[in-house]
Amino acid sequence: MKRIRDDLKLIIESGINTVRMGEFAWCHMEPEEGVYHFEWLEEVVELLGKAGIKSIICTPTACPPVWLVSKHPEVLYVDNRGETRPFGGRRFYCYNSPIYRTYSAKITEQIALRFGKNPYVSGFQIDNEPAQEASGRCHCPECIKQFQDWLKEKYKDIDAYNKRSGNIFWGQNYTDFSQIMPPVNTIEVSAEQRLPVYFENPTLRLEYERFCSQSQIAYQNIQADILHQYSAYPVTTNGTGLATNSIDYYEGTKELDCYGFDYYPGLRDRAVDSFPYAFARGVKEGKPFWVMEFMSGGGHRFGGSGRQQPNPGALKQAVLQSYAHGADMMLHFQFRTFPFGAEQLNYAIVDMDGVPRRRYYEMQETAQVLRQLEALGDAGFENEVAICIDYDVHWALRIKPVNDPDFKYLDYAGRLYQTLLDAGYNVDVVSYHADFTKYKCIVLPSAFLTTEAFQKKVSTYVEEGGTLLATFLTSVKNEDNVGYTTSLPAGMREVFGVTVEEVEPVFYDNHTSLRLKLGQETLTCEDGMWCDLLSGEAEAIGTYTQDYKENSMVVSRHAFGRGCAYYLGTDISEEAMRGLLTHICDEAAIEKNPIRPQKKVEVVHRVKNEAHYYYVFNFTAADTRIELETPMTDVLSGDVYAGEFTMERNGFTVLKAN
Repeated sequence: MKRIRDDLKLIIESGINTVRMGEFAWCHMEPEEGVYHFEWLEEVVELLGKAGIKSIICTPTACPPVWLVSKHPEVLYVDNRGETRPFGGRRFYCYNSPIYRTYSAKITEQIALRFGKNPYVSGFQIDNEPAQEASGRCHCPECIKQFQDWLKEKYKDIDAYNKRSGNIFWGQNYTDFSQIMPPVNTIEVSAEQRLPVYFENPTLRLEYERFCSQSQIAYQNIQADILHQYSAYPVTTNGTGLATNSIDYYEGTKELDCYGFDYYPGLRDRAVDSFPYAFARGVKEGKPFWVMEFMSGGGHRFGGSGRQQPNPGALKQAVLQSYAHGADMMLHFQFRTFPFGAEQLNYAIVDMDGVPRRRYYEMQETAQVLRQLEALGDAGFENEVAICIDYDVHWALRIKPVNDPDFKYLDYAGRLYQTLLDAGYNVDVVSYHADFTKYKCIVLPSAFLTTEAFQKKVSTYVEEGGTLLATFLTSVKNEDNVGYTTSLPAGMREVFGVTVEEVEPVFYDNHTSLRLKLGQETLTCEDGMWCDLLSGEAEAIGTYTQDYKENSMVVSRHAFGRGCAYYLGTDISEEAMRGLLTHICDEAAIEKNPIRPQKKVEVVHRVKNEAHYYYVFNFTAADTRIELETPMTDVLSGDVYAGEFTMERNGFTVLKAN
């Protein structure tokens, strides 16, 4: 207990105002079935609470106790290879098991009863990193039966399923839903393929992704419903990346109070990618999000190789960056390094010896800055550009990759986001179901799979005055993951004014030069990753300049109704992409931030009471000159800048336009 009290003393003196606890403590909460012990946790919550520190209490279902597994081995997870995961490690349970769901509900109810109205608690986290470590695609008998029933409920008739999925190819027609087995191969990160040369039906594989995602969400919501029944405190879970665990976060957070996720970027002479933050804002349509775990230091690593220590100031800078992008909570993992267990020697704010060092003191400074900026926490976003992404598209392009490994859908969307930031624009990231009318410009990266309803939505958006940029691989397949038999882009030829004449991947040895005309400016570059060769009535603003493709259209612009639709049929260089995006934004009358754009200097625009605030972050690894187009006041120091000022390495500031 002395060590705990020493740690609590450090936490209290750190300036931290929230801690997260309990995610792996089921064996301590319920050491034997029906026998509950929460006194140890209640004592810590009270000690922290009296010092002004709130607690996030986690349900411990990521690690069931050994007594449960010994009594009910049927709850264990079976992977795509047919291997049953034994007790040990974490995430070895089946999320569809009725037995496991019953036990999960019981422990969740006990937590809700104990902490649901505790004044020192501020929220709950369900489980821990659902589906992480290739644990989201169970193949146990229960999951197989539920998948078969799920397909039967959706398709009603086996002949309808055979027809829509094209099972006649390779003679795969079924006569009953009970004959359908889950795919043997998987797109799960870190999973091993069972039969790598076993090519399975793309419809089956996409439906299994959907089924498993919905199953994970249903399991999560059992706990969410219980917590909401007993408590008014907000409830969330902690995702990993945009799609590491292949759960549709747009669907998964509907019954949660906010979106929460874990993020471990490098902090040594590196810019922290803010694409995950922009995505986080869009999950709950602009509501603040929580970062449940964030990078805390360097040294050893859970997976092996290790992490570099952050630059002095980088931890503080990163926390402020998340706050600028709309985070309502940022929790470092972890406070003190574990000397034992699978995550022993892992990075933390305080090392194993419990001695506070520079990371700890930097955290104290960060808490002070956040208190200074507290009044700006509810400032809004007025971004006029949005990048639109979709989980069905991600899954479809992972199931049947295009130019793998060069082209990755979410990486490409992130690159477009970063290019817009580098050009001086702030950007949202939204789903296919978002309200497009809020934005002057929508960027649609590789919308590989589209429904007729979405095609109509996009066309109406442009017709009513919106500006749209779509890229290669647009509207190739329908919602069944089956290719359209009409000319591409299917259902969208009218809005773009083009037809895709032929397609091919672009490898290292078949790049072709092209010319891009952007108003009075002409840029030349090579194509990349993919080529959609275009024809049609649209204006050819990008044409090939060599080989048999010479003079063929590859980038188009088409006025449609009151708006304009661009089609980018290939990838282009960073300079050309920045030029194209700037040209499109200029045409859409989208204003840049009044701070000269430069790479590795990020600007985040917020608005409160008609006052404009600009968070500026220097990720250049050197002192950097910041140039302003209008005088601004430093919110933290009160200094007034006109023209330019110098920002230190790993520095940040908050400017208010005068």
